Amino acid sequence: MTRTTQTKTLLAGTASTLAALLIGATAAYAEPLPLKICHIDDRSGSAADTGIEGLNGLKMVLDPLNKAGGINGRQIELVTYDTKTDPQLAATFSTRCAEDDKALLMIGASPGAVAASMVTVANQLKMPLYVLASATPNLTDNPAYQFRFGPKVTQDSLAVADALAEAGIKKVAIINNSVPFGITGAESAVNALKPKGIEVLTQQTYDVAATDVAPQIINVMQADPEVILVYPYPADGARVVRTIRQMGLTQPVIMPRVGAMKAFRDLAAETGNGVLIPSSVDMSRPEVKKLFDDYAALHGPLAVSPSPAQGHDAGTLAVQVLSDPEVQKAIDGGDLQVARDAIVAATKRLGRFQGLQGRADSPYDLTDDHHGPADAGFFVFIEVAGNGSELVPADLSKLTAK
Repeated sequence: MTRTTQTKTLLAGTASTLAALLIGATAAYAEPLPLKICHIDDRSGSAADTGIEGLNGLKMVLDPLNKAGGINGRQIELVTYDTKTDPQLAATFSTRCAEDDKALLMIGASPGAVAASMVTVANQLKMPLYVLASATPNLTDNPAYQFRFGPKVTQDSLAVADALAEAGIKKVAIINNSVPFGITGAESAVNALKPKGIEVLTQQTYDVAATDVAPQIINVMQADPEVILVYPYPADGARVVRTIRQMGLTQPVIMPRVGAMKAFRDLAAETGNGVLIPSSVDMSRPEVKKLFDDYAALHGPLAVSPSPAQGHDAGTLAVQVLSDPEVQKAIDGGDLQVARDAIVAATKRLGRFQGLQGRADSPYDLTDDHHGPADAGFFVFIEVAGNGSELVPADLSKLTAK
């Protein structure tokens, strides 16, 4: 080997060593990622109550944590976006959260169309997403980066079918609106009732913007069911219930989810009294009652709603995940995608836990299919009272067979 060749070899080796040392030094002194979360949900659209209550529940976890010093001395930064029930806006905000904000996690996605849009973006950009209230059944099909805290609408229908079968009910009518929640809700009800031997005498669908639902209610009246099952949004749900009572129908009305929303109860007023609702919030649990007492102290009184519990549970798990040693290591390493993947892995690892949603003996399980609520034993029943001002434990003796 010539002197020139030896010199080139030595220089090349020195350069490689210096490069390796530089890379190692850069990794050792990488800037840790900020603990940033985006809340992306309705706060002024048709599901505004759900989005606002979910955000408040989330902040009830994050605010005290930050006040106490955060995680290992670092506070969680919360960025919020209002989707206004607009799927395109939701996609834009999700992309902004992932690419511009460089957040670690998205939480929200309550209306069905908004949630579907956000799930698509989350998986395209490999961004962890905690879905709160959305009931659309297929959101956690082929799960990758999305995890769901709210029950599917199919699970509401399973709870309804169990209650009707226990009461000996054999004949029901279904009325639903024309948006995904109404359509999938009605379909899930039919599928849940049939194995119980309960006949659907008629299923009526109306346009969500219709101002007159009398034609559909007349068809329900002629069918003469023992129970009427309604899958609406708040405003049209109030029109349906008001028309049912104005036309003299006295059958029990069951309205999954929407019956608990303040917007529905305010609009339905006295005609909403007695509407039965399967609820994933069990107020007989002391820790759940405390959540609502604390919520009332911060934001004013709130009737029973799953949204604060869902936001609180998602926030509780998010804090546990962000505190996880493997996640902390990834965050300190400064590689955003590595940190996001570590959050997904930790969510699956820590995702079996008892939250404030569901019964006391029915924990979340996000470990396999990324869908937390169990099919059985998750719901209790409540009903509207006080001309819409209250939600109280349900009197299921109203469900009597003819």
